[in-house]
Amino acid sequence: MKKAHLVALALVLACASSGGGSERRDVAIGAPQTGDRNIITESEIMAVPSANLYDLIEKLRPNMLRSRGAMTLGGSATTEYAEVFVDGRRYGDIASLRSIVSSQVSRVRYYGAADAAAKFGMINANGVIDVTIRQ
Repeated sequence: MKKAHLVALALVLACASSGGGSERRDVAIGAPQTGDRNIITESEIMAVPSANLYDLIEKLRPNMLRSRGAMTLGGSATTEYAEVFVDGRRYGDIASLRSIVSSQVSRVRYYGAADAAAKFGMINANGVIDVTIRQ
């Protein structure tokens, strides 16, 4: 009986882990999409026309732009949205994405609060959207 359970478990795990590759297509937009929902690649950026980076993210990964609720750290309230960093430097709030031309961007990555604190050496309770500009 234990062998039957192990075999069944192995089959379930095998089916769950087979993704058929690391890239898939977004049916609505047609842009190639990586397996990581926290990253927008250059090929996705080039495949989706948009006026600015905010509009592009809104089309491809709207969860990056959503409010995570106002947080208080040490008695002072912080923004309820992710902060924006460009090439590793603080750039502004989420509205600043509207001033970035999407065709100049090579990658966008969202970091949750814990990862943002580890990567950027600060506490940002709502995460960071890190933009990499093409060189």
